[in-house]
Amino acid sequence: MELDLNDTQVLLRDTWREFLQKEVDLDQVRACEKGGRADEKLWGQLRELGWLATPFPADLGGGDGGLIAAGLLVEEIARRAACVPVVEALACGATLQRCGAGERARELVRQIAAARIVVVPALLEAGDRLDEVLAEVAGDGSLRGEKYFVDYARFATHHLVAARRGGEVGLYLVDARDPAVQCDPRPTIGRTPQAIVRYDGVAGERLCGPEGLACLTDVARALTSVQIVSCMQVSLEQTVAYTSIREQFGRAIGTFQAVQHHAANMAIEVESCRFLAYEALDALERGVATRAQVAACKAAASAAVPEVTMLGHQLHGGQGYIEENDLYFFTIRGKDRALAWGTVDECLEIVGDAIEAPQDWM
Repeated sequence: MELDLNDTQVLLRDTWREFLQKEVDLDQVRACEKGGRADEKLWGQLRELGWLATPFPADLGGGDGGLIAAGLLVEEIARRAACVPVVEALACGATLQRCGAGERARELVRQIAAARIVVVPALLEAGDRLDEVLAEVAGDGSLRGEKYFVDYARFATHHLVAARRGGEVGLYLVDARDPAVQCDPRPTIGRTPQAIVRYDGVAGERLCGPEGLACLTDVARALTSVQIVSCMQVSLEQTVAYTSIREQFGRAIGTFQAVQHHAANMAIEVESCRFLAYEALDALERGVATRAQVAACKAAASAAVPEVTMLGHQLHGGQGYIEENDLYFFTIRGKDRALAWGTVDECLEIVGDAIEAPQDWM
C-alpha cells in the first residue's frame, strides 16, 4: 500500500475540510443532538455538491475514487461531529456495487451516489450478533422481524435488511416509508439518531446473498474505524492547542515532559490506527482483504479511542469536563463507534479464530 495520498486525494481532503469547517457549525450539531435528528441541511449540501458519488465508479455516476476516497470523506465529516449517515450510505452503496446482482443493483448504486435515496443497514437483532439472523421473508416476499441499533433509521428512505428466506441469509431492500415499518427511537451514548425497527409484513426486495452481508460488515467496519481515527485526531489537536497556551508555574503546561509523553502516546495511537484503517480500505478495494484484517483494524481503533480521548480530557483539566468545550463531541462519538460493528472483544474473537485456523505453509 502507498502510505502517502496522491495529489488528487490531497486536493479532495483539503477541499472537504475547508468547506465543512466553514459550513458545519457545532451549535448546529448540538441542535441535531438535542432533537435526535440528522442534519438535513448538510445532507442537502452533500447531495448538491455530489460528494457522495466520489468513491463510486464513473459508469455508476461516480468519481472513481474508491474506498480510500470514501475513507477521506468519512474522516472529514467526522472531524465536525456531523449527524449524517455517510458511513451507512457509502457502505450500502459499496456492497451493492460489489455483490448486487443485475441492473437493479447498479441503478440503486447510482441513486445512492446521487443521494436521491438514503439507504442504511439494518442487521443486528436482540441477540446483538451479526451471525444471528432471525428476520424472515415469506414466500410472497413480505419481511417480518425486528432490528436493533439501526442508525439514522427514520432519516433513511430505505433499509438494507439482513433476513432469511428458505434458510439462506440475504440482504433485502425495504422502503422505510412503508406503514409496515415502525421505528422506535432510542438514545445513544454518541447522541446520533438510532432506533429499534419493526418490520411487519413489509415488501422486501432481495439484492444480495450471504456474501453481501459479509461485504457490508467489512466495509462498514473499516469506515467506522476511520470515524474513530478522526475522533482521536481532533481530540489530539485540541489537546495540543490547549496545552500550548495553558500556563502553570509560569510556563505552558505543554513544555512539561509528562504532558509531552501523554501527547506523544496519543499521536502514536492515532497514526497507527489510521494506517491500519486505510490499509484495510485499500485491501478491500483490491479484493484481497480478509475478515481478520478488517476486524484487527477495528479492534485496534476501538481499544485506542477511550485511552486517547480520556488523556485529552485529563490534559484539559477542568476545561475538559464542561460541554461548552467541543472536546466532548469526539469522546462520545468515538466511544459510540467503538461499540458499533463489533466491539474490541468481538473483533479480537474473529482475529483469534483466524490465527487458530490451519495454515498451508508450502
